[in-house]
Amino acid sequence: MDSRRVYTRPATRVLAALLLFACGAFAIAGGPQIGDLPPDALGKDGNGNPVRVSDYRGKIVVISFWASWCLPCRQEMPWLARIQQQATRDKLLVVAVNWKESREKFRAIRNSLKDIDLTLVSDANGNVGAYYGVHAIPHMVIVGRDGRIARVHVGYSADGIPELVDEINELWTRGAAEPAAEKPGDSST
Repeated sequence: MDSRRVYTRPATRVLAALLLFACGAFAIAGGPQIGDLPPDALGKDGNGNPVRVSDYRGKIVVISFWASWCLPCRQEMPWLARIQQQATRDKLLVVAVNWKESREKFRAIRNSLKDIDLTLVSDANGNVGAYYGVHAIPHMVIVGRDGRIARVHVGYSADGIPELVDEINELWTRGAAEPAAEKPGDSST
């Protein structure tokens, strides 16, 4: 028996396992892509109620990862509140996920934004952001009425806000399509 074969198989298995692990880690790090079902759980709102993307199927869901130190993020907050107000919560939900700031800081921010009609969620440890592939902010994910990711924006500025509004309007005017069939392996739970 050839001694190289005995050692090659286990080495090949180890190499294949490492390669699969690396590819899986890269996929998680990159986050979900356009057409994918987004990670469902976004955290809890100010009243302690869980916020899940799947609860809003049939509506457009804008998920904005932000922090108080991020100037473009602070500039987009009033804009997001206005677009939600104009579209109404019957058609659009904006979830503003406070990324990697302490819960104390989040509570203070939430109190200062109490007059802005947004669903605010804390992601103090960055766990929700990790599922969405957030490495920098601002980071916005727009989920279409079919429950799938329609757009992803990273590192935009206030100058790009009109384009974002146009995208959201275009998603709404596409019509009330039936929810897309799930891809094999996808789950909305």
